[in-house]
Amino acid sequence: MRLNDVVGMMFNGAAARLRRDALMYGTCAVCGVAALILASSASLIALEPIVGAVYSRLIVGGVFVLIALIVVVSVRLSQPRQRPHSVAAAAAQPQAAPRNQQFAQIAMIIEAVMLGYSLSRKSDRR
Repeated sequence: MRLNDVVGMMFNGAAARLRRDALMYGTCAVCGVAALILASSASLIALEPIVGAVYSRLIVGGVFVLIALIVVVSVRLSQPRQRPHSVAAAAAQPQAAPRNQQFAQIAMIIEAVMLGYSLSRKSDRR
């Protein structure tokens, strides 16, 4: 076998594996969404006689919001924080950065004042 044949067989096998994995994960995602829809529907039916139609939907919606918040917080907490490797690396940053930041803040304030003034002048002309 030549090198081209070996490389071709390797990529064909990888493409087939990726296709099979994509089909498997896609099927799992569709089944998960269907299970979520059925579970939320069942919980609405179970809660309606107890708390009413409106509050049952609010409770189910609140549960989904709570799940989303838990996911966001867990992702935020699992990310490593970006810290300088040493004190020398932090000291090596140029001192001009705070001055440029102050200049940008002053420029934004001036632009906001000018925009407000021009908008107030336009409303006076009407």
